[in-house]
Amino acid sequence: MSKVIAVVALILLTIPANAAVIHGTIYSWETLEPVRKAIVTINTTPEQKIVSNGTYSFTVPNGTYVIKAFYKNDVELYAEENITIVEDRSYVIDLILFPKFEKIDEFEEIEFPEVEETINNYYLISIPILASILIYLYYLKRRERKFEVDEELPEDLTEVIEIIKKEGGRISQKELRKKLGYSEAKMSLIIADLERRDVVEKVKKGRGNIIFLKEKGD
Repeated sequence: MSKVIAVVALILLTIPANAAVIHGTIYSWETLEPVRKAIVTINTTPEQKIVSNGTYSFTVPNGTYVIKAFYKNDVELYAEENITIVEDRSYVIDLILFPKFEKIDEFEEIEFPEVEETINNYYLISIPILASILIYLYYLKRRERKFEVDEELPEDLTEVIEIIKKEGGRISQKELRKKLGYSEAKMSLIIADLERRDVVEKVKKGRGNIIFLKEKGD
């Protein structure tokens, strides 16, 4: 009997106190499909790191953490979420990976050539700047989408779609409700109606939702 008590006590000692589970799915911003082989980290002590199969899960004690996800293929994709754990339960934090743009701040450091310098030196300075601007514009262009609705919708649904279009095709449900001044119940019914019509897609992110307009073909 004493051996059984000792084993149970040992098991209890190995279970972390006030432990919570943080888990979720990692989506691509462009396809809204789960992303495999993304590297996910959380700044516990020691740091935890996994290679995702489309989902991730961490067990952590109470505290404030930063979850980061990174994926590199043709384009570097990145996501970051802050979370504070205050109780022992399950937390669902979905991550949406977006292209990672670095701020272009080199302009302040550029020393323009003196008048007597050759025109070739001017071109050498200008080419990297022009290339950076063209790359940035290219990714902005890729983020522009064509959203067309095949059927005629009621006025309130049309208003919702126009707002999401102005936001670039995606907006949080909380921000959308704030812009429209609707109650949570009415907003949920409208989103459900648009989902049923295959016009939008709702993705859970943290404690809220991101609403995406579905892209239609030309």
